Amino acid sequence: VSRQCSVSSGINAEYGGALDFRKKFMEAAKRYLELSLEPLLSSTKQTELLRNAVLCAIIAPAGLQRSRILASLCKDERSQNFLFSAMLNNTQLGHLITHDQVSLFEKELEEHQLEKLPNEMSILEAAVMEHNVLAISHIYMSIRLENLAYLLRVSQPQAEKVVGKMIAEQRISGYIDQIDGVVFFESMSQPWDEHIDVVCNKVNNVIDVLLHHEPAFTKERLEAYKC
Repeated sequence: VSRQCSVSSGINAEYGGALDFRKKFMEAAKRYLELSLEPLLSSTKQTELLRNAVLCAIIAPAGLQRSRILASLCKDERSQNFLFSAMLNNTQLGHLITHDQVSLFEKELEEHQLEKLPNEMSILEAAVMEHNVLAISHIYMSIRLENLAYLLRVSQPQAEKVVGKMIAEQRISGYIDQIDGVVFFESMSQPWDEHIDVVCNKVNNVIDVLLHHEPAFTKERLEAYKC
């Protein structure tokens, strides 16, 4: 049984790496985090997988799914031992990410995670900009595009483009008044939605604990319920 679990963990780790390399960072982060709780793996391997989970989660597209996995990562005490733990915590708390934090974090990334996007921004630059837009949306009800561009350290057209994209993809809620050059942010969730989110997060926490203590049983049950 132990050998079978070891082989299964190896296959899952390779699959997580494949997702990472294909830039499916959200899915890769989930897989890495799950494997980092595998008790049959060495503590060194668990730490390596957890590190990979943090890296992928931070550069994943900003939004509710990313917020949930960041919350799970921050609750894991091992995450606080990484040099870039301050950036992880700021990201999870929805704070603006500083240039110094980005510079430190960038040194930890692999080559494929530093590639340029069609807009000539790196994956990290785009992720940080989207995160900061999300953070700003929690601080301001409205903001002039020129001020938003200043905070993001990009041109005004670029700031307008990224906000418009995030609104279109429903990762933030709001609209752009192009005549006056103002972005208006709206609350994403109604009270009932927030209650559902709280319950889902608690369920996820229970699953994390079960995966850590009873991995085989938990995976079997999750498969049975197609979770």
